[in-house]
Amino acid sequence: MIDGQSFDIDETLGEYADHLNAIDEPDDNPKAFYDVMSGAVVWSDELREDTPINVVWALRPIFAHRTSLMVGGQTVENRRHWKHGLSLFPQWIGFRPIRRVLTDELEDIFRSRDGHMRLIRRQY
Repeated sequence: MIDGQSFDIDETLGEYADHLNAIDEPDDNPKAFYDVMSGAVVWSDELREDTPINVVWALRPIFAHRTSLMVGGQTVENRRHWKHGLSLFPQWIGFRPIRRVLTDELEDIFRSRDGHMRLIRRQY
């Protein structure tokens, strides 16, 4: 819910497709980090300062699906959002093939955070 209105991922991605498509050049030294809300690895240059928070929310299933591809699985529920986003803003830096390659550094980021979150979930 945003200001009492229902939140639609597809509608939000469609509304901001041009904004996301314009984020197409990598920073010189982008930082990868773990986004707790999506359970995914995200790079610092995949959003701009003027990217609205509802767009970040809408991207979370895409972040999650991309990370699942990196670690050897696929999330069926997020695959639809991935394909939809790819059709709307294919130039977005987050869709670059290199961003789907699991490096040792990315695996460390993901495994340490994901493992910690699984432990917390088991405790509650």
